[in-house]
Amino acid sequence: MAPAHSLHISVVLDTICPWCYVGKRRIEKAISMAKTKWSDFEASVDYMPYQLDSDMGDGLSKEEVYRKKFGDRISAMHERLAAVGKEENIDFKFGGNMSNTLNSHRLIDYARLEGSETEEKVVSSILRRYFELEQDLGQMDVLLGAAVDGGLDKDKAKKYLESDDGVDTVKQKIKHAKRLGITGVPFYIINDRFGISGAESPETFIQVFEKVFAKNEQ
Repeated sequence: MAPAHSLHISVVLDTICPWCYVGKRRIEKAISMAKTKWSDFEASVDYMPYQLDSDMGDGLSKEEVYRKKFGDRISAMHERLAAVGKEENIDFKFGGNMSNTLNSHRLIDYARLEGSETEEKVVSSILRRYFELEQDLGQMDVLLGAAVDGGLDKDKAKKYLESDDGVDTVKQKIKHAKRLGITGVPFYIINDRFGISGAESPETFIQVFEKVFAKNEQ
């Protein structure tokens, strides 16, 4: 029998979404707080793919893409994001190139087959590489580095990424997220019933957890 304070959290994200990285750190803090608040608290976390731009090409300059999309606002946006990042121990950098995120999502999906811990490590490595090390997720060596960071076999991961395996599965999961009405990320699905949109504070997550547990007791 599951503990009274047990949650399953599906995190819907895109790997080039900076607020998804912020949200990841905040949900981790919330889970840590919940373990202090409820002695029997347990949470399982998995990741669902989403693409902010499924038609994006590869090897595009971040600076050019950002300026085309946001114009003169981009400097202020970067300053705000850098400040928020420091609060979450994220050293945001804004140089380098960006690419279509489909293959990064395929790698996360592949890592899930080895268990949630492997999936978690791969997600963390992908986000760190892109946002802090300015690495391009369209490069095979970058994705393979994340695979190794997660404990995956490099050669097997390379063979998988070079094939078409998982392409349709990831695309179907993205369609499923959109059918659920998700139009932006990060988005969190709690126990398949409750949704949280945006990189909310840990305290807000705790409030939602409380509502979930209250519903369970009714």
